[in-house]
Amino acid sequence: MFCNQCGQSLPEGSRFCNSCGATLAQAERNQQASSLASRPGGEIEAEEHSIFTLRPTLIFVMAWYILASVIVLAVAALMGIFHAPAQVAFIGLTVLFVLAFSIPVYKHIQRRREVYTLTNYKLEMRYGLLAKTIRNIPLRNIQDVTVTASVLQRLANLGDIVIDSASETGKIFLSEIHHPERYADMILAELRRRH
Repeated sequence: MFCNQCGQSLPEGSRFCNSCGATLAQAERNQQASSLASRPGGEIEAEEHSIFTLRPTLIFVMAWYILASVIVLAVAALMGIFHAPAQVAFIGLTVLFVLAFSIPVYKHIQRRREVYTLTNYKLEMRYGLLAKTIRNIPLRNIQDVTVTASVLQRLANLGDIVIDSASETGKIFLSEIHHPERYADMILAELRRRH
């Protein structure tokens, strides 16, 4: 066994170098392994891994796109029926197209900016496209998981997951989730596994 700092030969089992006093790498590894083994439950945890990653539903965004398409097609048909001049029809349809599709594009961007991820250690919520906010809630702080759904949400198999945590902000809402019971059960199963 040799010192990593000065190269001095050392007796087996040394924790420090007799020559320069440096802590030995082997001693540090042994200390880390013993601290991991002394965790509650006596098991050494594996690396963090993702259990699920989800976003709010795309159903309402698609409904906005369909509505905008129907409006543009209806106006185009009316312009054709009333024999509008080609230049006026082109400018009018271009303006209408931009106005009609601005709401669906905005809703799509809103949906893309929210990502919920459950790992074996935490629940992570990411908000934003250009500027991001990442909120992490350790699983040990989660106290309650509730699924709420209105009548219309139940018809579409959607719902909201409300997570009550021990943090200052209290409740966390995961909105407009497909099959919310399934994801709530996954969160609860991970909580049971952790405790």
